[in-house]
Amino acid sequence: MKIKNFFQINNWGVQKFCGVILAIQLALLGSIALDEIGLKFPILRQIIGFIYLAFIPGIVGMRIFKLHKIDIVEMFSYTIGLSIAILLFTGLFMNTFYPLIGISEPISLMPLIITISGIVLILCATIYLRDKDHSESPLIESKDVPVVPVLFLTLVPFLSIFGTYLMNYYNNNIILILLIFLVSVIVVLIGFNQFIPNRLYPLTVFVISISLLYHTSLISMYISGWDIQLEYYLANNVIKSMSWDPTIYSTVNGMLSIVLLAPIYSNVCDISLKWVFKIVYPFLFSFVPLTLYRIFQKQTSNKIAFLSIFFFMSFFAFYLALIELARQQIAEIFFVLIVLLIIDKNMYQIKKSILFIIFSFSLIISHYGLSYIFMISLVIVWVLLYLVQYKNKNTIKNISLTFILLYVVFAISWYMYVTKSSAFNVVVLLGKQILSSFITDFLKPETSQGMNYVIMKTVSPLHEINKYLHLSAQLSIVVGIFASWFKLIKIKFKKEYIFFSLVNLMILFAAIAVPFFSSSLNTIRLYHIALIILSPYCIVGAIIIYNIPRNIFHQSWNIQYNRNVLPAISIFLAIFLLFNSGLVFEVAKDNPGSFSLNSSLDGPHFNEQEFSGAKWLYEVKNNNVIYADLYRTLLLDSFDWKSCENIQMDISEIPDESYIYFGSLNTVENKITILKKEGSSSMLEYISSEAVINNQNKIYANGNSEVHK
Repeated sequence: MKIKNFFQINNWGVQKFCGVILAIQLALLGSIALDEIGLKFPILRQIIGFIYLAFIPGIVGMRIFKLHKIDIVEMFSYTIGLSIAILLFTGLFMNTFYPLIGISEPISLMPLIITISGIVLILCATIYLRDKDHSESPLIESKDVPVVPVLFLTLVPFLSIFGTYLMNYYNNNIILILLIFLVSVIVVLIGFNQFIPNRLYPLTVFVISISLLYHTSLISMYISGWDIQLEYYLANNVIKSMSWDPTIYSTVNGMLSIVLLAPIYSNVCDISLKWVFKIVYPFLFSFVPLTLYRIFQKQTSNKIAFLSIFFFMSFFAFYLALIELARQQIAEIFFVLIVLLIIDKNMYQIKKSILFIIFSFSLIISHYGLSYIFMISLVIVWVLLYLVQYKNKNTIKNISLTFILLYVVFAISWYMYVTKSSAFNVVVLLGKQILSSFITDFLKPETSQGMNYVIMKTVSPLHEINKYLHLSAQLSIVVGIFASWFKLIKIKFKKEYIFFSLVNLMILFAAIAVPFFSSSLNTIRLYHIALIILSPYCIVGAIIIYNIPRNIFHQSWNIQYNRNVLPAISIFLAIFLLFNSGLVFEVAKDNPGSFSLNSSLDGPHFNEQEFSGAKWLYEVKNNNVIYADLYRTLLLDSFDWKSCENIQMDISEIPDESYIYFGSLNTVENKITILKKEGSSSMLEYISSEAVINNQNKIYANGNSEVHK
């Protein structure tokens, strides 16, 4: 039986297409109206609102560009990216101009829903006039769908959700352990060409991506992590005031991926802000691996592309560090879409240029660190392309000097004027610090966080194995890049992509050699960003290394020649995931580090009593500063990041009239966590909590949280 392919709605006839869009539009308006009159249906508005915001603006945007007959993965990727971009620029327009016409709360529900709905309706009318001649009826043959593998794959995310539920309420990690083991089995099955056909690889990538992300983001009923606490505070400020104040001096406040996108989702969908960060953002971010799979697939093969993206997702930064960086999650969506456009040879140049500008500007207003890295990469790649093309007397087609200048001007203007130079000053100060210590501290572990990671001693043999797994992967990346450059393997990476790869390899070298460079963004995050481009070279390098005994450097051979190596690589990747996820260390009880698998670990993860204590304190406090230890300060940041300070080793510096906030570790284990910095590196130390509260009175206690004054 043939059924209509809803995943190819972009190719439907214009009447049916607009009919579906208008139906979802009316469903959203109806659910909001029901809520307003008191007839609330659980999760109805949340689901409809999420589908509307995540997909509808983007799909009508794609239809405006007449992007037909493209791969289904690209269709989803462009849809998500365009939806976010439209919401960002719509929110910016509303916040800038609506107060001028008397609307003082532009980011409230009514202005948002009227404006976004109006834009969608205008775009639909334009589509009806502009694209009415296009009509296809893409169908799916139901008997061709491999039912058992599909059902198996769709079960995996539910294991992730149910596993976090068990951890949050019963402190039982068995389902999450099963989840990670199951994901590692999936890559081995694919490596050995078993059970999962290659047409399901995109679904498999998405399933693994969302499962790994949710297995960390859904731990705890409260916001967990470092930077995300400040992101939560600034986004919550916008929700409370129903407008964005660009005058707040903070690098994060200028990132619209936080201060506009999150409030828009929260208001339209009627979702608590914490669930926007814990559910919505990871869902959107899960399309990054899917887009990367398509990028890798277009240059290699289905199998190599899958193994490459599995390597990218297995690295713990993907599902641990990035969950704590909401703005970078959104920025990476735009970054990978730009890369997809760069390697695309089929799209009309005018469409590609417009999308290039939309996604690049969206990247700038989403994350300043990634946008600066992309800016530097663009300039270097353009110079390399210019030298190569000039030698061959060709023109540069995909990356123009005009676009680079436009990007640089917009980025610098945004960071200097809109963000009050906060993001610009960070880079200037970093540059001065690097230049002042470059000669004297080059390659020194004391000033290079990256070098310190390479040479540091591990705490056990298992952790030593983990270290060498990472070093092996990095060696494979280097080998893969040079093998591709010297054409030792018949995998044709696009010239622009190879140049971007060389730039990212240089960035990783700088992270090891250049003083203070990697610590400014964090070495782990920097490596994760580099892997966006470099991941396929790990697989290519592994193929080369595997074939060294066959005198690889004296012949050129086809991908299909290496039937034995890909199963071996899949086994390596399964082991790589088991170590990176912390499962091995948790099962062996060997210095475990996964908060998802072990709730007893100290870190930026908070329980109900800690949250209640912090909330009470901010309701009764005066203007005196609150002091807390390293992790508890992060919780206080989500309430007001300007009124709290870290307890330092010298406790005599704490003023007498200050508040002291204690969380679970401080009250139950009588310990204070302090961050001790040495050069570019940091280490944790612990002191007794009793030493801090010498002459203080306890004014609040609930078992896992205390306040002293």
